[in-house]
Amino acid sequence: MPLRPPQHKPRQWKPYVDTRPNARQRGYTWEWEKASKAYLALPGNELCACGCKQRANMVDHIVAHKGDMRLFWDRSNWQPYHTTCNSKKAALYEGSFGRSMRSDAEGRGRVKSLAI
Repeated sequence: MPLRPPQHKPRQWKPYVDTRPNARQRGYTWEWEKASKAYLALPGNELCACGCKQRANMVDHIVAHKGDMRLFWDRSNWQPYHTTCNSKKAALYEGSFGRSMRSDAEGRGRVKSLAI
């Protein structure tokens, strides 16, 4: 019977452990669901803020609240977004998929267009 080849792992390999609180603990409660749906129902919030012309299906925080509930509930920090565009924005500006984070000085604020 053939032997299984050894598994190779990088020297710095560590198993991923997510220590951040779950969504409910971060403030995404039924109150948030209700408020975000009401925000998307307002005139002018139908389309994604990035300019892709897709229908917005979520509310994005322009500046990440990082647990600051005052910033979390500040409607001037909300923008209508589509989940696909939000994932692209997160990957680009929030360090997702192994990329380093970009600062506000590099254009983090309101993203005008991520449409490809």
